[in-house]
Amino acid sequence: MSKTPLATLVDPRRAAVLVVDVQPLFTQGIEPSADQVLPALKRFLAAARKAKVLRVFIQFMRAEIPNERWTALWQEQHGAEVLEIAAPGSPAVAFAPGFEPEANDLIVIKDRYSAFQGTGLADQLRRRDIETVIVAGLTTAVCVSSTARDAFQLDFHTITLSDCCAESPHNFPTLPIRAQHEAALAALGSAFGRVCTSDDVITVWQNAAVAATAGGEPQRTS
Repeated sequence: MSKTPLATLVDPRRAAVLVVDVQPLFTQGIEPSADQVLPALKRFLAAARKAKVLRVFIQFMRAEIPNERWTALWQEQHGAEVLEIAAPGSPAVAFAPGFEPEANDLIVIKDRYSAFQGTGLADQLRRRDIETVIVAGLTTAVCVSSTARDAFQLDFHTITLSDCCAESPHNFPTLPIRAQHEAALAALGSAFGRVCTSDDVITVWQNAAVAATAGGEPQRTS
């Protein structure tokens, strides 16, 4: 069965970019390195803004007063320090410099791995007639993957940007970081939508802008 052309999926009228957890808590020691991933993501976000694509900045942060079950589970999994590190106002959960939301961007605060759990994000997207989400950020195998998987299972076309994600050494300390990053992308591309590069999407938007200026049809990219 033939796939929907990428140009159809990322039509700015129907697509949104989900920027997952680009926060100091997750930027240290990532692979591919922050020097590679963050500039690529910043460039992509600028292109999305130019194309007038909805941008959603997702921020991991515990609730002001976390419920007892959340506290017990997350302390058991991550240690008691998670309550302090992930607290509102902690420098670790601020948006990383250069990745702060701007006017007309959405902000979604979550205290789970997935941006769709308990946030109302799916409803916000549907109210705006969004059909495709483009997922990027940190980290590939945990919060990016959880968000992309939920998006697909909530019936959104889902695209994950391979060059705008990275994995943390803290998630899988006994396994090669790059292998975990690549395995997560392979799983997403196999069962939870599509994986491509930021350049693939930017090229589609640029072609569409050129075609609109010329009064023609945008070039289709499969």
